[in-house]
Amino acid sequence: MQLHLNPFYIKEKPVVPELVLAIRLLASYLLLTREFPFNGNQGTGRFFPLVDFLSYIGTDDQFDLGVRIVFLAGIAVILFSRCIRLGASLVGLSFVTGLLSCQICISVAHLFTACVFLCTALSNLVTGTDLIRFQLVVLYLGADLNKIFDIDWWTGASIETLLVSRHHIAPYMAAADIFPPLFLSQITGIGVIVLQMGIAILLINRKTIPYAMFLALGLHLPMVVLMQITFGPFLFALVVAYGSLLTWPRQLICNARLHSPMLVKWLKKLDFNEQVVPCSEPAGESFARWLRTGLGFISHPVMLLSATLLAVALIRYGKFILLSMVVILAVSIYAWPQHGRSRAKPSSGS
Repeated sequence: MQLHLNPFYIKEKPVVPELVLAIRLLASYLLLTREFPFNGNQGTGRFFPLVDFLSYIGTDDQFDLGVRIVFLAGIAVILFSRCIRLGASLVGLSFVTGLLSCQICISVAHLFTACVFLCTALSNLVTGTDLIRFQLVVLYLGADLNKIFDIDWWTGASIETLLVSRHHIAPYMAAADIFPPLFLSQITGIGVIVLQMGIAILLINRKTIPYAMFLALGLHLPMVVLMQITFGPFLFALVVAYGSLLTWPRQLICNARLHSPMLVKWLKKLDFNEQVVPCSEPAGESFARWLRTGLGFISHPVMLLSATLLAVALIRYGKFILLSMVVILAVSIYAWPQHGRSRAKPSSGS
């Protein structure tokens, strides 16, 4: 049995490998972006109506520091131990305390991120990633029902307020001028309602998850590109939540005609899950081989961590169009080939 003090080793954990990968990538992302839970004084002081004893623990600054320590401890447990559920509980509860302590604010991004961690904490090898999947169903279904019962989404007023009045999206405003007033906003609002309901329905059946992912791309990426925001950690948390629903391949086999033996050999040295099968014969090196190796071995933990670093860099420098292209490429080469496959649950990694 290998040592568990290794963030690249994902087997022999109390949750399935797909969920280990997802939660460790999300934990790494939060550290790299310094996206911490908000706690302490949010303008009105701490406010815990359900657990009021938390309001009397130290000063606001001391309480904030304590939650920050718990949060970082949870991240460390997730990355460097086999106690994935304990670490996920600590991180998830850290976000929840921030949400509860604020009377005047609510962060949907932090709430969703907290739920990803808490669903992981409640998962096991039997449930697999089902709790994450049902969390996504609830997310889209709840958001869609809210829009269905809001007349402004049917008339286009909500889209008009969001894209024109609040964010002044020039490309959208130019396109809207071609049509009668509110026509494009009305069509867009109804389209969002249909898309969200379609995603929720497709997520119910595991065989149709890749189809749901492509609908989600159509729903979220235009908003990210047009508005130039990621809604805090929401976008990345959503990506890893979807990624956890896909099958983690047990083997990545080198093809001497396509892949770079040098890169595969390097990945093999960092292969703590006995996943990589090296090339059986020598071959030349080229940029095309390196690119094909990177794409073909994208599910290797090292490649996924590299992709996380790339995502952080693209977000930090505002390269959202390039980020969208990378996400679409990753879904196309890894997620789409899994469409229509018959599968029960993600592998247990045993």
